[in-house]
Formats: sequence, structure tokens, C-alpha cells
Amino acid sequence: MTDKPTDAPPAHRVTAFDLVSREPWAITPDMLHTIAAIARRENDGPEAVEARQGRPLQNTRNVTQRGSVALVPVTGPVFRYANLFTAMSGATSLDVLAKEFTAAVDDPRTDSIILVMDTPGGQASGIAEFAQMIRASPKRVVAYVSGNAASAGYWMAAAAHEIVMSRTGAVGSIGTVLSVRTNKDDGSVEIVSSQSPNKRPDFATEQGRALAQNHVDRLTTIFVEDVANYRGVDVDTVLSDFGQGDMRIGSDAVALGMADRESTLESLIAELNGSNSGDRSMTTTTATQPSTTAADKPTIDRAYLAANHAELLATLEHSAHAAGAKAECERIQAVEAAGLPGHEELIASLKFDGKTSGAEAASQVITAEKSKRTAALADIRSTATKPVPAAAAPDTPAAASDQEDPEAPLEERAKATWDGNKELRAEFGDFGAYHAYRKAEDKGLIKVLKK
Repeated sequence: MTDKPTDAPPAHRVTAFDLVSREPWAITPDMLHTIAAIARRENDGPEAVEARQGRPLQNTRNVTQRGSVALVPVTGPVFRYANLFTAMSGATSLDVLAKEFTAAVDDPRTDSIILVMDTPGGQASGIAEFAQMIRASPKRVVAYVSGNAASAGYWMAAAAHEIVMSRTGAVGSIGTVLSVRTNKDDGSVEIVSSQSPNKRPDFATEQGRALAQNHVDRLTTIFVEDVANYRGVDVDTVLSDFGQGDMRIGSDAVALGMADRESTLESLIAELNGSNSGDRSMTTTTATQPSTTAADKPTIDRAYLAANHAELLATLEHSAHAAGAKAECERIQAVEAAGLPGHEELIASLKFDGKTSGAEAASQVITAEKSKRTAALADIRSTATKPVPAAAAPDTPAAASDQEDPEAPLEERAKATWDGNKELRAEFGDFGAYHAYRKAEDKGLIKVLKK
């Protein structure tokens, strides 16, 4: 067993600065330098950092509820995961931010969400995905830029349904940077597999810098395309008008289309809560800064939703189909309930025309039934047997009296009637009795006797 050589160089230890320098950043230069400076304090442990900051390292940020508005703060540098830096100076952890944002979306008390932004940006990793979460929110999301929404911060803000600026707020810094350390001062040596020549590029060489340049350029292309899509402009407009990596303040940002309007946070909260106290007149417009009009906004139609909110469109269409199917089933059941025997064909046609209601079907069935009954009655009348004429009534004294000659003497008239009426002969028995009756009648005695 041989002893290890005492003059062997110490093994290279992965430092915090190494971790920072390997990540592409969408952040302002000053803040990246600050983070790098903190990372270079390789001998400072968490306890030392905590002592300097005077507060625990644990991220204690909470969402604030104001009426039906949830305020989600996005402050300080943005890191992908909670770590040492997120506990310092109010930095933001993207995974915690995503959880807080989701909680606000799911809270039934919340109708709208304000991202209160003052961030120089941060790690590019994960920003595009979180921006998609913002844009896909079923609740209205407004990015309020109280300080800065720079770089990765503007990437997130652009995805909101509206960007509202404070008068001194700044947006922009569109681009990606990669900070690397070109010299190793610890005497270590790295052996990289020959199959992977680009695994540890030498950034001191032109070839190494070209690899890094391609990487940050590709990330920036995605950044620019997302901003163009979210803001409803083309890529060339973003490249030419949105600062080219510089920042734009307040009304200047609004005039360029990088933001929608100016206001105060309190006015915005009151406005979203539906209060008249939110003074929209505080929005600044000048002759050189045209106000945002409806024409500047994208038309929200199916094509727009399909391109920008595919998941939301699918949810809406599914709900609409379900509601439509339910309504159609109820309509068909109502049409069936209006049916009467003999009208099955009419009901079948109304069930599947897709428009006739139950009440309309009932009206049509009643009309058809009346028409059917009228036709049936007419048919019965047309085919019925003609009635037989009524038989002549038997002779009566009045009828028999028609045989009398009004000019003849009473006896002759009575005789004529007597001879022509058997019932009369049966009633009086002999002509003498009947003749006496007629005499009395002729003299008006019958009427006197009847009284």
C-alpha cells in the first residue's frame, strides 16, 4: 500500500459562484453582479448571512387578500428554487411563487389577481412555463409594476392580461446573459471525455464564446417571441421598439406598447373590486402618449383563444357541449310530452329539428288535431245516407175540415167532414151529435162553456 503524494493539488470544490455562473440569467447587470459578489463569499455559511440580514432565512412571503383581489408579490431576484439567495433581500423563489399563484387562482374568494412587481429579473429557467400559467389563468391577472419588471420580470408581466405602471415604474431589459469564470486559481485540472468536446468549453477562446453566444441567443429568441405573442405585436416590433435590452419608464413604456396604462396600486385594487373610488382619471395621457383604445387590444375570438389559451378554449368548448347536450335532451323530452295518438309522425319530425320547444310542439299538435277532426266530420257528412221523408200525419178534425166548402151551409160542411174522418165518427158516435157540436161551435158556445 503506497502513501498518497503530499504535494498533490487539492480537489476542486464546487462553489456557490460555480452554480451561479453555470446558469443563464434574464436579469439586470447590477443585480447579477450583486449575486455573484455574494456567491464569492465562499466561507460565509447560512448563520453568517442570517446574522448580517437580521431575519430568518425561511421565505415567509404570503398572498394578501383585498376584497376579491389577491395581491401576489414578485420582488427581488427570481430563482428557480428556494435557496440561500431567496432568503436574502426579499428574493423570489419561482416554485413558491407558482404555488402561491395557483392558490390565488383556486381561492373562491378571488375574482382577480395583481402581481405586484419590483424585480430585476432572475434565472431564465422556468420563467417561460410560469408565464404560460399566468396567461392561462381563468381569472383576470394584472401585472402592477411598482418598481421594476426587468428581464425575466417583464417576461412574466407580459403574460398578464394587462400591465399597469406606476409613474416611476420601469419595464424592459429584454435579453439573456451568461456569466462565466475564465480562470481557475485553485490549481485543479479537469479531464473531459473526448466524446464530449463541448461539455467544458474554454470561454477564453473564440469557439467557447461562440457556444455560449448561441445558447443565450436562443433563449432570448424564445423570450422575444413570448413577449410579442403576449403583447399582440410582431417580433420585429419587440426587437426595434421595446428597448433593445434597455428599460422604459412609466408613460414612455405605455406609449411604446410595452404596458397598457398608468395608475396607482390602490386605484387598481378599488377598480378590480368594482368600487367607484378607483379613480381611472389618474391614468396619464398626453399628446405624445396616446391612450390605449379597444383597437389596440387583440380581438378575443376562437382563433385567438386557440393560439394563446388552448387549454381554456378546450374547457369552454367542453362545458358548452355538455350544456348544449343537456338542453337538447330536455327539449326532446318536452316535445315527446306534447304528443297525442295519431300524431306520432309530427312528433318525430319536431323532436329532431333541433329548434322546436315543448310549448311550440303542443300548439302544432293541437292545430293538427283540430284539422284532423274537421276533415273526419266532413267525410262522415259526405258519406252519410240521405234521411227518409216523414210520413203524413193521420187525419185530424182540423185536416178534415179542409174538405169543407166554406160557402156551403153548416150542415153540409159538417157532413163532409164527418164522412171524411173516421176518428171523428168514432168519437161522436152519430152525425146528429157532431152536427149539434158544430152548431154550438159556430155560435161561440163552445168557447163560453170552456171558460
